[in-house]
Amino acid sequence: MSVVDAARRLVEQRPGAPIISLYLDLDPERFATAPARATQIRSLLDDARREIDGDEKLSHEERVALRSDVERLDSYLRSREPPFQGARALAIFCSGAEELFEVVQLQHPAEGQVLIERTPFVEPMLRGARDRRWCVALVNRRDARVFRGAGGRLVEVADIEDDTHGQHDQGGWSQARYERSVEKDVDDHLREVAHRLDRMSRREQFEALALGGPAEVASRLESLLHDELRVRLVPERVSDVDVASATLDDVQAAVARLLEEDDRRREREALDRLAAGVGAGGRGVGGPVDVLGALAERRVEILLLEEGFDRSGGRCPTCGLLTLEREGSCPADGTALEEVEHLREATVEAALAQDAEVLVVRRYPDLGPFQGIGAVLRF
Repeated sequence: MSVVDAARRLVEQRPGAPIISLYLDLDPERFATAPARATQIRSLLDDARREIDGDEKLSHEERVALRSDVERLDSYLRSREPPFQGARALAIFCSGAEELFEVVQLQHPAEGQVLIERTPFVEPMLRGARDRRWCVALVNRRDARVFRGAGGRLVEVADIEDDTHGQHDQGGWSQARYERSVEKDVDDHLREVAHRLDRMSRREQFEALALGGPAEVASRLESLLHDELRVRLVPERVSDVDVASATLDDVQAAVARLLEEDDRRREREALDRLAAGVGAGGRGVGGPVDVLGALAERRVEILLLEEGFDRSGGRCPTCGLLTLEREGSCPADGTALEEVEHLREATVEAALAQDAEVLVVRRYPDLGPFQGIGAVLRF
């Protein structure tokens, strides 16, 4: 399950009891060793205990349940169970009252923090998530290797080796006929690779396809791809890797450059759509007031946030409507508003609940005039 899918599922549960959301920083330069992690864990759990003891809004039963949740987290994080290896951070959500205990590996950095609220705190999960599902095909005239994954982590899923003829050193007509036979074998090999990629895409969908290998061979493979695959093809090639000898680390390092370029392109395209849509009747809105209105109408296709955007606001506990007012009544049904300390998190939850994409803009300043928040609209 992808990080975005996990975040969406957590939001859709809509629990009623308080939940502990804990983010553990696994930065290899600071927390690679067990003692360093133990110090961070102790600090985070102490913060949780202080918050539980100091929150006057909690009932006695909720306080008892949360203290039990903290002890469960303590026991888990000091065991051998947590998947520290291969992660830059862990997100853990715990509520015994809701029978919830979920651990999500993150492949992007996340600051160590703990929050106790009545909804899971999922925004840090999405802050740097390159969550599109990728397929990477490396080919030469004889071999092919296929990798799949998301968030920059790949696994090799196919290794294809075809019996393409070797070179022939005879001259004349025999040489020409043999070379035509060799090229036919190469085409057959690439056609088989294209066929397997098509079958993979139908069995397990992926959003982006990247090709690598000698330029002439990769171009020949591209020409054989079905239209459904060609539209997912990223323009850049996986470069500087040898199909036959590259390790998984070599491939992931090469693909990381494509991921960075893909993230940059997606940000630019979304910001351009926002700029083109802002205005009367357009499919784009900027600023907290208009974005909250679009979320309430379930019109948001892409929610765009600056990294630093946040503020307080209010939410209707009955219909979920978000407002910039922290107090008063819901304009839709008159219910008394509840205060929302982090409107950033609340907008992310509302966007995920309507199956919108959440995009944290890190490379461009375009959201500045909109106070750090905008939305591309479906209609």
